[in-house]
Amino acid sequence: MLVFLLKSTACLVIFLAFYKLVLEKESIHQFKRFFLLGALIASFLIPAVVFTEYVDVPEQIVLSASPIAGEIPNTTTEQVVAEESYFDWEIGLWTVYIIGVIGFGFRFLRNLAQITLRIRKNPKFKENFITRVLLRQSLPPHTFFNYVFLNQRQFEEKHIPQEVLLHEETHAKQRHSLDILLIELAQVILWFNPIIYLFKYSIKLNHEFLADRAVISKNCDHSHYQNTILSYLSHDSFEKYQSTGIANAINYSSIKKRFTVMKTNTSRKSFVLRSLLVLPLTALLLFGFSEKRQIEKETSIDKVIRLDLLENGSVQLGNEIVQLNELSKILKQDYLQAFDAKKTKVEMNVVQPIHYNVISAVAEEIRTTGVDQINVFANEVIMDKGQFKENIPITPTTTMLNANMMTVVGNSTEKGVSQSDLKVYNELAKKYNAIPIEKRTIPLEDLKELERIYREMDETQKEHALPFPECLPKQDSQKAIDFIEIHINNNGKLLFQGKIVPLEDLKEMLSKVNEHLSYDQRKKTVRSVIYVEAKTPKDVIQKVDKIIAEYGSATINIVGPEASTQSSASLEEMKEYNALAKKYNAMDQNHMVIKKQEVKRLKEIYGKMSKKQQEDAEPFPNFPPPPPAPDAPEPPKNVPAIEAAVPSPPSVAPVEEPTSALPAAPAPPEPKSPLEHIKEMAAKGATFMHNGKEISTKEAIKVLENNKNINIDSRGSDSGKPIVKLSTEPIVIEN
Repeated sequence: MLVFLLKSTACLVIFLAFYKLVLEKESIHQFKRFFLLGALIASFLIPAVVFTEYVDVPEQIVLSASPIAGEIPNTTTEQVVAEESYFDWEIGLWTVYIIGVIGFGFRFLRNLAQITLRIRKNPKFKENFITRVLLRQSLPPHTFFNYVFLNQRQFEEKHIPQEVLLHEETHAKQRHSLDILLIELAQVILWFNPIIYLFKYSIKLNHEFLADRAVISKNCDHSHYQNTILSYLSHDSFEKYQSTGIANAINYSSIKKRFTVMKTNTSRKSFVLRSLLVLPLTALLLFGFSEKRQIEKETSIDKVIRLDLLENGSVQLGNEIVQLNELSKILKQDYLQAFDAKKTKVEMNVVQPIHYNVISAVAEEIRTTGVDQINVFANEVIMDKGQFKENIPITPTTTMLNANMMTVVGNSTEKGVSQSDLKVYNELAKKYNAIPIEKRTIPLEDLKELERIYREMDETQKEHALPFPECLPKQDSQKAIDFIEIHINNNGKLLFQGKIVPLEDLKEMLSKVNEHLSYDQRKKTVRSVIYVEAKTPKDVIQKVDKIIAEYGSATINIVGPEASTQSSASLEEMKEYNALAKKYNAMDQNHMVIKKQEVKRLKEIYGKMSKKQQEDAEPFPNFPPPPPAPDAPEPPKNVPAIEAAVPSPPSVAPVEEPTSALPAAPAPPEPKSPLEHIKEMAAKGATFMHNGKEISTKEAIKVLENNKNINIDSRGSDSGKPIVKLSTEPIVIEN
């Protein structure tokens, strides 16, 4: 991020310097406008451009040395441990940056709000596409999009010159406010970059050049226009009255430069020459500040030849020992006849410590066959001191043998398996990864081959290869399911699996139990019991219960003195309750369709809830009372008396699934509290009286909160609005 900011800032500086030196004083104002906007955008695009170059792998011998166990003499390794910093500078700098963004963002939004308020609160009239807003304040003329802000008194008295009006209308016609919004947003994000403020000044000044040119092209009198600006706008007016920063307004400090530019007239030839200079400038910045990446071309390998290099310089190729002068001939005749040498790799294994010159000689002999890719694997390579200093691709730890000789021992810079082995691995991995892991069975031969190839891969090959196809051990499916048992004493201490466990560690400890089961499997099979004592803190019980519920358990029983089977509703039960309660609370109380099983379930879950859960959950639905039972019909004449005496079942509220023998509707919840009753009466427009004196709704609520035993009487009145009487004395009801 820091490199990107430095590159973009450098681009901004170069573009701005070019503008100041080559373009600013010229009269090609439209070109300058687009140059400034394009330079601002290009300065942030150029560092993000990436040029990719594909290069061939250079021909070289790759010395790959296996690490040797044990200590290497005369070699010391020092590790510098940085002192721990008590202040994280990165977090501090980000905090300062975010505070700056918030501050400048607030300033930008405040300016927009100020412009909006001026438009809404002041008289305005539209002429063509220009809307003139007349201000009571003595502000200089300024423009925002198609709104031109003028002083009302000066405009009505026609004290504002036509040249000034034309100047502001030009800002509106050419949409200069779009440029201002772009640079303002860039300033919010890059408030710390001083070049942004210089760009903002140049963009605004060029807008003035454009507006001046429009006025002069119509009047053709520089002197008259200049005198008009000087007579109409004084330095004092700009010091005393300021317009909004995001609007286009005449800046007194820029008048001198504007007068100078008014007199210039750039020739066509000069314009073409200066504009063409932008192209090499942009190309130079692209070359200097864009990112360049080199990617080595991958060469497919059709054949890998493995050989052992012996101490005397001879080579063991298969079961045959070959002398150096015969090596290339045998390779061509027996190994490379049907293969392309460019797509063949030779892997040379050095059996004994050997001099680098011998390795180099063998490699040169192999190259005469056309093979370019040669990897050498060795534990120790002896080389001259000068050879060691050359750019040989090996990371060595050196041990001096004498003044001119040394042994190189190090980690391989290019280990890994051949392309053919990698192909075999990917085919097997693809085959077994396609089978679900619970049904996956890998034959022992394939498993050994997968493990061998994967173990020999380098990190790059592992990253690009398919994932290793794991399989579940057979005994996993036969593992027993552990029972969860937690004891909580009066001090809130937890005993789990014979160990005292802090409450904050319980979740982690539970995750290690029944690891072979998924969450859904635990929800169906795991049984949990919480043993509590008489004075065990209830909040600890609830927290433990919640942790077990999140872990997944078929049942959670709480055992102990006066302990219920469950201290609170589970998460699933809370979701079920909230869904049902929300459903019935949304119904019209006069047309409710009630299901008996759902109401029964609501009451069951509500009874399990803790007080905290009841407060956080949806309110219990206010079910209407069941309709009154109809009068008993007269018994039929032909029916025996004992049967006729049995009354018919009472009617119930309408349900979705009617049946011939529905039980009585469930009892409604507790009646509304006095405070809820007061709020309900207030919604009906009731009048409140306290001890014979009329009070407001807020005062009535306050009286009720201060005195829970106050007497309440709610009645209707002739006006149709209810009257609620609150009294500390008994209320006498008159007939």
